[in-house]
Amino acid sequence: MPRPGNPAEEVVEKVLEKMAEAGVISGFFRNRPNDRLDEEGMDFLIILKNKFALPLQVKTANRRESCEDKFRKHKRKHPLVNFLICVPVGLLASDAERVYREVEKDLRGIIDT
Repeated sequence: MPRPGNPAEEVVEKVLEKMAEAGVISGFFRNRPNDRLDEEGMDFLIILKNKFALPLQVKTANRRESCEDKFRKHKRKHPLVNFLICVPVGLLASDAERVYREVEKDLRGIIDT
């Protein structure tokens, strides 16, 4: 169930729903704020077609900190969670379709890894 206040995660959830409907993935789980998996650096657990699970951390892209810096910080804190996606939510109001396309492209790249 979507939780208010995190547009980056909401974008990823919508893209994952679309990918599940298309059969690209078997499904996914979205973690609750401050639950154990969230504390371990996982916002989503994606169930792949081969039934393996892929943990995913979602960050909001912004001007203060690059995605690369966020990835480095995340890796120091959560070395077991190697998959991270940055969502440019600042573009949602002006070019939402582009944001969704970029997120889907990034997710497909991660899943095909």
